[in-house]
Amino acid sequence: MPQLMRNTGLIYTLETALKMLLEYQVIFLGEQHDSSAAHEAELGLLTGLYSLDSNLALAMEMFERDVQEILNAYLEGKISEAAFREQSRPWNNYPEAYRPLIEFSKFKGIPVIAANVPRRAAGAVSRANRISPEVLGSDVIYLPEKPPFRSRRYCELFKAAMRDMPAGPMGQIKPQALFKAQILKDAVMAASLEAFPDRRILFCCGHFHSDYHLGIPYQLKKVHPGIKIAVIAMASALETVPMKMLSRLADFFWIPDE
Repeated sequence: MPQLMRNTGLIYTLETALKMLLEYQVIFLGEQHDSSAAHEAELGLLTGLYSLDSNLALAMEMFERDVQEILNAYLEGKISEAAFREQSRPWNNYPEAYRPLIEFSKFKGIPVIAANVPRRAAGAVSRANRISPEVLGSDVIYLPEKPPFRSRRYCELFKAAMRDMPAGPMGQIKPQALFKAQILKDAVMAASLEAFPDRRILFCCGHFHSDYHLGIPYQLKKVHPGIKIAVIAMASALETVPMKMLSRLADFFWIPDE
């Protein structure tokens, strides 16, 4: 049976930890996109939280804002799965990684939020090195009323991560331009939750979007200072993050079933 470890070092059964998570309005699970353990954690959290609170919504980085109507149509049984997958631009690992989340949500009537900004908008911002209505074009409708908030610490972590990445097309773009696209994504994903103020939300995203309560949680807190947010990281982070930083990295760590 999986367990959750608090950032104080205390370890809880999944049953006990799920009850603790009911103290929070938004619960982030930060994943490595190719980690089967993370995808099992997402499904475990979704099913477990739903068993305690049916007033739950699921937010996903893996779908973009402009496919929300298509996603809704599939969840409501109005279009086939084939049509849904053809039109919603799912990630390559959708069948094994994210389909179980969507199918459980469809079966239980859980709203699913296509949270991410369209990729074309993030690409336009990184090429132009600025966030503006002119750059975003028709995708400006997804931009929050307030411009994305900037965190110096997040910028430092982002640039360090970029330095560690292998050379590729993004290596031709200035780091500050890529960072603007990054905070655009975070701000749009935070704003995507505004339509569900009275629901508890499980948010599945890449871990960099939620580590250290930066990224999406940071944008969300700036707009809603009183909101209670929990960040969950995978236990694999215990092997790569210095011990003194673990208590800041996340509130809980998911320990997979051995």
